[in-house]
Amino acid sequence: MLKIKNSADSAEMYISGAIVDDETGGYFEAWGDNGTGYEWPKAVKEQLDAIDDNAPLTIYINSDGGSVPAGVAIANMIARHKGKTTAVVDGWACSIATQIFFAADERKIPSNAYLMIHKPSTYAAGDANDFQKVVDALDVLQEGLETTYRNAAREGVTDEQIHQMVEDTTWLTGADAAELFNIELLEATQTAACASGLVKFKNMPKGINFADRKPVTPKQEPTPEPQDADNYKVRAAIQLAIMEGEILNEEI
Repeated sequence: MLKIKNSADSAEMYISGAIVDDETGGYFEAWGDNGTGYEWPKAVKEQLDAIDDNAPLTIYINSDGGSVPAGVAIANMIARHKGKTTAVVDGWACSIATQIFFAADERKIPSNAYLMIHKPSTYAAGDANDFQKVVDALDVLQEGLETTYRNAAREGVTDEQIHQMVEDTTWLTGADAAELFNIELLEATQTAACASGLVKFKNMPKGINFADRKPVTPKQEPTPEPQDADNYKVRAAIQLAIMEGEILNEEI
């Protein structure tokens, strides 16, 4: 769920949820569902266009990642903002959400929040040539992601260290991240991590406190009206497909 607060002197943006492409975001807009917990480039651009381009902007992030192209597009939009930008991790910034975090001029993270970096992944079908093209594309994507991490690393952190962290799927507490990257460490907060019900990260630390994007108890689960039943089923199927990944999208 993207929210933005704007004033004459500054603006605040809240990016909370999985990153999806504009086509998927268009489905959510068509359904009039603004509480899905998904972000997409078009929606971010509309919010940025509504604020003064020279105003200081603070971006609060609590996202489990998602589409590589969409996340990179959002990161580039933030990097182009003329005013000073500051990114703050509320709960966690995982996968492609780290690219949005590192796009800001300044980055801040509480000691008990998390960053997670890993290799991009996708699903593919076809013959050996098709699979090789996918492998080549993923390698290019990974090099781009690692370039961002290298540029943000503290002096003494090597390219080899960055590469191995991406290869291994590495979780970093705020304290760990501040030792490796140019990040300001903040005091611990009580913000819970935002995770999808189908989150399937590797090497996940024990004891992480999750907050589902749209918590609903069985008694509160709305029953779709007969005329909306088909749309309800289609929505569920598309959301499941998003979580299971698609070509050139990171697995979330």
